[in-house]
Amino acid sequence: MVYLGERDCSIQRRHQKVVEEAPSPFVDQALREKMGAAAVQAAKACHYVGAGTVEFLVDAEKNFYFLEMNTRLQVEHPVTELVTGTDLVAWQIRTAAGEVLPLTQDQISLKGHAMEVRLYAEDPANQFLPQTGPVHRWSPAVGDGMRIDAGLLSGDHQRQVVSPYYDPMLAKIIAYGSNREEARRRPRQAVENSTLFGVNINSEFLGEVLNHPSFIKGEATTAFIAEDFGDNPTLHASTSSLLEKALACVVSYSKLSSIKQPSKHSSAALNLGLSGWSNTGHAPWPYKMKADESLSELSLKEVMHSELLGSQLQRCFEISEADQKINLSDVSLTDTHMRFAYEGIYRRCEYQLVGKQIFIKYDGAYSQFEDVTHLSASAKESIGSGQISASMDGAIIEVFVASGDKVLKGQTLVILEAMKMEHPLKADIDGVIDVVNVKKGDQVKLRQLLIQVKPDEADGDTADA
Repeated sequence: MVYLGERDCSIQRRHQKVVEEAPSPFVDQALREKMGAAAVQAAKACHYVGAGTVEFLVDAEKNFYFLEMNTRLQVEHPVTELVTGTDLVAWQIRTAAGEVLPLTQDQISLKGHAMEVRLYAEDPANQFLPQTGPVHRWSPAVGDGMRIDAGLLSGDHQRQVVSPYYDPMLAKIIAYGSNREEARRRPRQAVENSTLFGVNINSEFLGEVLNHPSFIKGEATTAFIAEDFGDNPTLHASTSSLLEKALACVVSYSKLSSIKQPSKHSSAALNLGLSGWSNTGHAPWPYKMKADESLSELSLKEVMHSELLGSQLQRCFEISEADQKINLSDVSLTDTHMRFAYEGIYRRCEYQLVGKQIFIKYDGAYSQFEDVTHLSASAKESIGSGQISASMDGAIIEVFVASGDKVLKGQTLVILEAMKMEHPLKADIDGVIDVVNVKKGDQVKLRQLLIQVKPDEADGDTADA
């Protein structure tokens, strides 16, 4: 029986691991040997055979305390494999077959450093609420020393769906380096350069964790998320910038007018350069972009329409919202990327257009919009259905209202527990509770109607008047 070093899994949210690394920046050789001997002793005491993980808590004075034993391989087993040069899955199979382990304790040594982060379908800004829905594009970025284990197909696959029936982990991003800093930089780059459109993911959060000074110094503890990281912007809801809204407008506009870059001197370039020519300029296009519950009214104007500058075709746009205005120049689009100049610097973003939905990834950050410009007036004015449905399978742990109660939009009506987390479900309109279909302790299914809120008739009469 042997041990293969330690993995540091201190960074957790809601007792779920976020980053795992080996070896631990806190553990020295003496502590490693003591914990390893204790782990072997625990396994022998219960006559355990096979791969297993013994977990300990370690205090600031390097005293360690037994926590639990997981009688299986864990999600983060690749980091151990990378620093020990072993294949733990193969070892487990050989042990089950009654074979002798291929290495003795003296032959096991640690070399280099490895890290793993877990890419989840979740919303860190909303208490890490698990996300469900379609995956429109998954494009993992793999480089030197990198490995990505994912349950998704790469590219654009409309039928891929993140369901509520399984853990929301989508991929493991694993990196190896000759030292800890090299191993830290590689997954940081991978989470920035990998793209997933369709559901909210925690990639920005992961990147910020890996780049936090406490983590870089190897000083992060189990209190890291709450104490060191609590003020990080990725944990708080934010509004889209005017630049992100402008990019969404240009993507939507591209449906009506080709902005893709033709070949130099081609007839297509000449035709596009002269098409729609006018000596009076172009009228602005109005846009209404919805992001979550926020509605933005913008104006897009092409200020230099398909003008041939030497041998280059250039298109420029002016996008405004209220009294704010920005300009994008030298705009061109491929099927997946947009290239543009903003404030004198050339930049790129990724995008995906799915019906009226526009997905943007710029500078590592995601934004999602719905183009509601051409919706009917009644649809635009609709502020909610009043139907409060289960966001996923789970159990009702609290119901705060009864039939006949008056409620306000944003008021928590019921709390659903799922995937070890509590999810408050809130009213989407002002009104009166019409129907309550659940009680504390009930098990519910995804999209099951829990509560019906009826719009306040008095408010409606006032609005009509």
